[in-house]
Amino acid sequence: MNSVMRTSTMVTLFNGLASDLKAVIKPVDKRTSKGNYFTTKDTTSDKLFLLSEIEIFGSIKYSVSGEGSQYQFYKSGNSKIKKVGSYARYWWERSPLADDTTAFCSVSSYGNANCNVASSSIGVAFGFCI
Repeated sequence: MNSVMRTSTMVTLFNGLASDLKAVIKPVDKRTSKGNYFTTKDTTSDKLFLLSEIEIFGSIKYSVSGEGSQYQFYKSGNSKIKKVGSYARYWWERSPLADDTTAFCSVSSYGNANCNVASSSIGVAFGFCI
């Protein structure tokens, strides 16, 4: 998966982190669908990554299976709503839309599963492992 988000935006965000935090972040392998009903998944190793639909919600609505399992943080009932100031905003997931090649899954400002065309300008909430 060689999206601009993965190969440029995440690299820029990582480079902007404090050096002591960068030193403890470890690469993690993530599986991602190619979208458009492809059954194969790409595996990438990244230090910062977007979460997949299933890693957030524990089920799939717009993506395909095989992109991980739900993180305990969300399984425990923690909010999926991300705010900028006091305003809730949409945020990107790494999961491509199952039946498309131009859209990705996202989380709505209400914390629900959603999807947007890749050219949309919405928020980023990345994950990392130490």
